[in-house]
Amino acid sequence: MIPGNCNFCGLCCTLAVKVTESEVKTIESLGRNRSDFTEKDEAGSTLLKRENGWCHFFELKNSTGFCKIYNYRPKPCSGFPGKRLCNLSENIVFSDMSNKHPNVKLLWKKAPKTGKLPDKQPEFPI
Repeated sequence: MIPGNCNFCGLCCTLAVKVTESEVKTIESLGRNRSDFTEKDEAGSTLLKRENGWCHFFELKNSTGFCKIYNYRPKPCSGFPGKRLCNLSENIVFSDMSNKHPNVKLLWKKAPKTGKLPDKQPEFPI
């Protein structure tokens, strides 16, 4: 789901994403190596690896963020944010930027406000 006001800033791609074994196997079927894109959290759950502040599969092209595995992305990603408008820039997770990677801080500044609508959605893959 792409919210109506998404401007493809990539802020959502800075969040921790838990993945199932089935989702990992799907990504592996694309020729990806599990150790390159997964890591374990303190509780032992499998997460998509984040590098330099965002998801391993996030890429920025011409100031537009996109997912390298868009058609195969895990359910937490494909269903996010679960509503028509994105308000991630107002989320409590981002209220304190002091401990965030500089790239995340830049994305936060670009993140959509709930009333802003894009001119158009980019085609995938970009």
